[in-house]
Amino acid sequence: MNSNNSIKITDTTENVAAGIVGAFLFSLAGGLMWFLLNLVGFFSAISGFIGVVLAIKGYRIFAKKESVKGVIIASVIAFLVLVIAWYFCFGKDIYDAFQQWFKDGEIDYTLSFSQSLAAVPAFLTDPEVGPSYIRNLLVGLGFALLGSIGTIITSIRNIKARNKLFEQQNSGEASSDADGDAPEDSIALRSAQTDEKVREFLKTNAFGHEIVFRRVGKAREELVIDGSVYAEYVLVQKVQFPYQMQATLDGHRYEAGYDAGLGNFIAIDKVPVAKKFRW
Repeated sequence: MNSNNSIKITDTTENVAAGIVGAFLFSLAGGLMWFLLNLVGFFSAISGFIGVVLAIKGYRIFAKKESVKGVIIASVIAFLVLVIAWYFCFGKDIYDAFQQWFKDGEIDYTLSFSQSLAAVPAFLTDPEVGPSYIRNLLVGLGFALLGSIGTIITSIRNIKARNKLFEQQNSGEASSDADGDAPEDSIALRSAQTDEKVREFLKTNAFGHEIVFRRVGKAREELVIDGSVYAEYVLVQKVQFPYQMQATLDGHRYEAGYDAGLGNFIAIDKVPVAKKFRW
């Protein structure tokens, strides 16, 4: 299973309304997991994590842009969906209770599921029932927050870093070394033309250059910029361990390789701009 998140360093208009729709639709998976886990009396941070990750992804796909505002909106929507899931869990418990009471002969009527949902506010005001469910909600949201806070913070940091990179691209500003001088350009190893089998992992564009991360043959991976190979890495016994290749052009450092947290990646000035997990 592949998960691909390739980001081109360009600016586009953010469609917030569409992003909200996307965040809601994608975050439903987190709400569904909350509901299913509640059926077995279990709270887990995974529901919040999945909801937030998918909400952010859904926002980006529908809004056609990543932004700090989008991450915040998507995260809020993800947690609102968890609250909705909790509400449905409460309604399910009411429905089950009435079914059992009717079966035991304690009452002579039952409630449909929709009627049970409508009865939730009344049961919340019951001092013997309401506090327990509110406490469960807070505990569940607390676990969900623990599971997703790292993702939220990392997403915001990456977006800020990419925005800075975009500003550098538009201004033509180059990175500099510790002495304040731009690093020297790397020398290309050879042309990227080859008769061997090529598998392209990632491709992106920035600062007027096309950057490609690819595998050639069965065990050699290459960093290709504008049709020339600038760095290469031979897999050890064809097993992929964490590594990175790098090259410098026009004062910017281009990197490609494999990282346990990112998967395959391309980074510019230490900012990941394209990544792909292979599960």
